[in-house]
Amino acid sequence: MGGSMQNSSDETCNKASPERWKFIASRANSGNAAARDLITALKDTDKWVRFAAAEALGNLGDPRNAGPLIAALEDTDQDVRFIIAEALGKLGDPKARIPLRCLYARDRSYARIAAGMALSRLGAVEHC
Repeated sequence: MGGSMQNSSDETCNKASPERWKFIASRANSGNAAARDLITALKDTDKWVRFAAAEALGNLGDPRNAGPLIAALEDTDQDVRFIIAEALGKLGDPKARIPLRCLYARDRSYARIAAGMALSRLGAVEHC
Protein backbone atom coordinates (compact mmCIF):
# COMPACT_ATOMS: atom_id res chain seq x y z
CA MET A 1 0.00 0.00 0.00
CA GLY A 2 2.55 2.58 -1.05
CA GLY A 3 2.03 6.19 -1.95
CA SER A 4 0.17 8.82 -0.04
CA MET A 5 -3.14 8.17 1.61
CA GLN A 6 -4.81 10.19 -1.11
CA ASN A 7 -3.39 7.79 -3.70
CA SER A 8 -4.09 4.65 -1.65
CA SER A 9 -6.82 2.27 -2.64
CA ASP A 10 -10.39 3.43 -2.09
CA GLU A 11 -10.80 0.49 0.28
CA THR A 12 -8.17 1.88 2.69
CA CYS A 13 -9.40 5.48 2.55
CA ASN A 14 -13.07 4.61 3.03
CA LYS A 15 -12.68 2.32 6.03
CA ALA A 16 -14.03 3.30 9.42
CA SER A 17 -11.79 5.52 11.56
CA PRO A 18 -10.24 2.67 13.60
CA GLU A 19 -9.13 1.01 10.40
CA ARG A 20 -7.65 4.28 9.10
CA TRP A 21 -5.64 4.92 12.26
CA LYS A 22 -4.48 1.31 12.39
CA PHE A 23 -3.31 1.68 8.78
CA ILE A 24 -1.40 4.85 9.69
CA ALA A 25 0.09 3.22 12.79
CA SER A 26 1.24 0.28 10.66
CA ARG A 27 3.09 2.67 8.33
CA ALA A 28 5.64 3.29 11.10
CA ASN A 29 7.02 -0.16 10.35
CA SER A 30 7.67 0.89 6.76
CA GLY A 31 10.55 3.19 7.64
CA ASN A 32 11.11 6.59 6.08
CA ALA A 33 9.26 5.52 2.92
CA ALA A 34 6.08 6.01 4.96
CA ALA A 35 6.87 9.59 5.98
CA ARG A 36 4.79 11.15 3.20
CA ASP A 37 1.69 9.15 4.23
CA LEU A 38 2.26 10.04 7.86
CA ILE A 39 2.77 13.74 7.17
CA THR A 40 -0.44 13.80 5.12
CA ALA A 41 -2.25 12.05 7.98
CA LEU A 42 -1.30 14.87 10.39
CA LYS A 43 -4.13 16.84 8.70
CA ASP A 44 -6.76 14.09 8.87
CA THR A 45 -10.16 14.95 10.35
CA ASP A 46 -9.94 12.05 12.81
CA LYS A 47 -7.87 12.93 15.88
CA TRP A 48 -6.73 9.33 16.35
CA VAL A 49 -5.35 9.23 12.81
CA ARG A 50 -3.42 12.44 13.55
CA PHE A 51 -2.28 10.97 16.88
CA ALA A 52 -1.05 7.74 15.27
CA ALA A 53 0.72 9.66 12.50
CA ALA A 54 2.55 11.93 14.96
CA GLU A 55 3.57 8.99 17.13
CA ALA A 56 4.84 7.07 14.09
CA LEU A 57 6.83 10.07 12.81
CA GLY A 58 8.51 10.37 16.21
CA ASN A 59 9.29 6.67 16.23
CA LEU A 60 10.90 6.89 12.79
CA GLY A 61 13.55 9.06 14.44
CA ASP A 62 14.27 11.17 11.36
CA PRO A 63 14.80 14.86 12.28
CA ARG A 64 13.66 15.82 8.77
CA ASN A 65 10.12 15.08 9.98
CA ALA A 66 10.30 17.80 12.64
CA GLY A 67 9.00 20.56 10.34
CA PRO A 68 5.59 19.00 9.70
CA LEU A 69 5.28 18.09 13.37
CA ILE A 70 6.12 21.65 14.42
CA ALA A 71 3.42 22.94 12.06
CA ALA A 72 0.96 20.48 13.60
CA LEU A 73 1.59 21.74 17.16
CA GLU A 74 -1.38 24.06 16.64
CA ASP A 75 -3.75 21.06 16.59
CA THR A 76 -7.01 21.73 18.44
CA ASP A 77 -6.88 18.43 20.30
CA GLN A 78 -4.80 18.12 23.48
CA ASP A 79 -4.07 14.41 22.91
CA VAL A 80 -2.60 15.20 19.50
CA ARG A 81 -0.57 18.14 20.84
CA PHE A 82 0.75 15.87 23.60
CA ILE A 83 1.99 13.17 21.21
CA ILE A 84 3.42 15.75 18.80
CA ALA A 85 5.45 17.32 21.62
CA GLU A 86 6.63 13.88 22.66
CA ALA A 87 7.60 13.04 19.06
CA LEU A 88 9.55 16.28 18.73
CA GLY A 89 11.48 15.41 21.87
CA LYS A 90 12.39 12.05 20.34
CA LEU A 91 13.57 13.62 17.09
CA GLY A 92 15.94 15.99 18.87
CA ASP A 93 15.81 18.77 16.27
CA PRO A 94 16.82 22.09 17.90
CA LYS A 95 14.36 23.91 15.60
CA ALA A 96 11.60 22.53 17.82
CA ARG A 97 12.78 24.43 20.90
CA ILE A 98 10.94 27.71 20.28
CA PRO A 99 7.64 26.11 19.19
CA LEU A 100 7.80 23.78 22.19
CA ARG A 101 8.50 26.73 24.50
CA CYS A 102 5.44 28.48 23.07
CA LEU A 103 3.32 25.37 23.64
CA TYR A 104 4.67 25.08 27.18
CA ALA A 105 3.85 28.73 27.90
CA ARG A 106 0.32 28.81 26.48
CA ASP A 107 -1.10 25.30 26.84
CA ARG A 108 -3.05 24.50 29.97
CA SER A 109 -3.68 20.87 29.11
CA TYR A 110 -1.41 17.95 29.83
CA ALA A 111 0.27 18.65 26.47
CA ARG A 112 2.25 21.19 28.49
CA ILE A 113 3.87 18.32 30.39
CA ALA A 114 5.00 16.67 27.15
CA ALA A 115 6.35 20.01 25.91
CA GLY A 116 8.37 20.38 29.12
CA MET A 117 9.75 16.85 28.84
CA ALA A 118 10.63 17.42 25.17
CA LEU A 119 12.41 20.64 26.03
CA SER A 120 14.40 18.80 28.67
CA ARG A 121 15.40 16.16 26.09
CA LEU A 122 16.50 18.97 23.79
CA GLY A 123 18.64 20.48 26.54
CA ALA A 124 16.40 23.54 26.88
CA VAL A 125 15.60 23.30 30.57
CA GLU A 126 15.46 27.06 31.07
CA HIS A 127 11.71 26.94 30.32
CA CYS A 128 10.92 25.93 33.92
